[in-house]
Amino acid sequence: MDIQVVITTICVMGIMIAIGALFATRVNVTQEVKYVLILLILNIAVPAVILNGIFSVEMTGETLSLAAKVFGISIAYHLGALALVAAFAKIARFKSTFAIKMTILGALGNTGFIGIPLAATIFGAPGGFLAAIFDAGLSFIVYTVVIYLLQAEGRFHLRQLKAVINVPVMAIIIGILVAVTGFKPPQMVIQLTNILAGIAAPMAMLYVGMLLPPLLKKKRQVFFPEIWFPLSFRLLAIPLSMMAIFALVSFEGWIANMIVLQTAMPTAMVVAVLFSRFTDEEDTAVVTIFASTLLSLATIPFLAYLML
Repeated sequence: MDIQVVITTICVMGIMIAIGALFATRVNVTQEVKYVLILLILNIAVPAVILNGIFSVEMTGETLSLAAKVFGISIAYHLGALALVAAFAKIARFKSTFAIKMTILGALGNTGFIGIPLAATIFGAPGGFLAAIFDAGLSFIVYTVVIYLLQAEGRFHLRQLKAVINVPVMAIIIGILVAVTGFKPPQMVIQLTNILAGIAAPMAMLYVGMLLPPLLKKKRQVFFPEIWFPLSFRLLAIPLSMMAIFALVSFEGWIANMIVLQTAMPTAMVVAVLFSRFTDEEDTAVVTIFASTLLSLATIPFLAYLML
């Protein structure tokens, strides 16, 4: 992995976040504007990154086997991350409900909104494709285990699984089916997905920046002293642990590096939605998401340097 590519990519991300923040200080970014941006990113840009990766990769049996392996690693990783952070939350003597919230904030990374575009930028189209597979594992865990943890009654409902079937996951399924059947998409479709894939990272970073000024205005209301806990696990402890595990099992190469970087993503934005739905502490999630996103601009290059 080229450390200069990582540093350049992160610097560009930081600049785009700053541009988004500057824009938000001049223009009132309403809920409708945010909603439209989220729809564009998650339902158009990110699926385009996935399809562009699939169209650019020769879908052989080996590729499908690799995708299945990455998905399995994702499931095992997210379950392990939840268990690890939960154990330390207990050691820290957090109250039961607060411990669950700290566990979720510290264990779940933004592998879709930021992780997929970042992987595609650093590792190319194959990186974007496998990052999408990794994110599919997160989606499965979020809409099963995580919602189970957050629900007051602690019961799992099959209807929760409907949320796993979203546009990015559908893009993965459709793309793999197209590749396996040997169907060659028209050149116009390939060119379209390539162009749309290019807007994923800029739009995601601009969106993050746009949400920053409103957060800073109410920082006294949302700041909480335990924020160090989820940030330390999300940005350093978990990815460093993943690096150590891969070193022990001799799993190396760009795929291992891509997975480690995915484990180093800032707190997942979906957590804010979950906290809003199942708790009364949405601001706790929001401030953690932004703090981790800004700090990740420094921690991701650091971790990339350690992987050289």
